[in-house]
Amino acid sequence: MPRFMSAFAIACCATTAIVMVSCDRSDRAADRRTGDRFTSAASTCPPAPGGIIVSFDRVAYFPARAPESQLERLCPAVGDTLYDAVGWQANGRKFPFVGAMLVAIPHQGTSPDSIAGGAPEMWTASGDSVRLPDGQLLPKTLGALRALGKTLVDKNEGYDDWNGPDARTCRFPEILFKLNGDSLPKTLPDSARVTGIEINVRSRETMGPFCRP
Repeated sequence: MPRFMSAFAIACCATTAIVMVSCDRSDRAADRRTGDRFTSAASTCPPAPGGIIVSFDRVAYFPARAPESQLERLCPAVGDTLYDAVGWQANGRKFPFVGAMLVAIPHQGTSPDSIAGGAPEMWTASGDSVRLPDGQLLPKTLGALRALGKTLVDKNEGYDDWNGPDARTCRFPEILFKLNGDSLPKTLPDSARVTGIEINVRSRETMGPFCRP
């Protein structure tokens, strides 16, 4: 009988040890998964209510001309980047969202103006989740952009220091639509892709003469 009890006790202890090791491994795996979620969440900006809408005064939930410190408080996932317009470069601050990338380019130069120090001079936006001021998604092609109304489109010149073609529409004249003209003719077809947008938030473009009825 004692020999039986001893064997039984050993078996029970072994089973308990196996269960404890299994639980410990499960807890560690859960901790790792939780940590992964936190890391992933911290790598992007918080979601924008109503979507990532870009306009002259507001970009997602960022006031377009807010000081850099205010922008960083709204999105701690901010990082450094370089805005490259071929013949002109500037340091920028990038704000990564799920499905979009927003970049604020601080004011360049020392001329006095009404924009607070360190505030953006321009914003860029790209990605499938970017929306226009009326809430619709960014057009994917020049043809879809032309469907919004009267549109002014650059020739696809392709000279040295060429920053690529772009276009504006009278519906949203303050937004510059960047186009991909690679391997395309000088007069761009409707199939030309829209790659992103730029907005100068220091001077509001109206396209007055072109857009008048």
